[in-house]
Amino acid sequence: MDLAALKAELLADPLSLGYAPMLAGGQDSTVADAMNAVRQSIDINRGVIPSYEIVNATTPAEWTALSAAEKQRYQTLTGAGQVDSGNANVRAAFQAMFAAGTATRTALTALLTRKGSRAEQLWGAGVAVDHTSVALARRT
Repeated sequence: MDLAALKAELLADPLSLGYAPMLAGGQDSTVADAMNAVRQSIDINRGVIPSYEIVNATTPAEWTALSAAEKQRYQTLTGAGQVDSGNANVRAAFQAMFAAGTATRTALTALLTRKGSRAEQLWGAGVAVDHTSVALARRT
């Protein structure tokens, strides 16, 4: 982790998460908890999504209305067990299959993100901001 970037985050507190009183009180673990807390205001791209979630989000009538070629493409994309939702070609394929405003497209769009923490937003999924990192960043 880039300690300088962590320190800048803690000092600037751009999302107004309230780091200052915690830092003043020497509560490094509380600061880490605040950075790791899942927040409704922070969306994280999911990336790879299990195919069953795509299938579950598909309205049967809208799938039935697809052309034979689109049904084959849908089956090819979902048949791998996972779908890389971050891939522009995959996204374009699903957008071509299901028009804007359809229930399936709306549901698929909702699958693209999940709620996440500030630490994930800054440094990616699975990055731990522990109290040791906070203490080190404060001293840099």
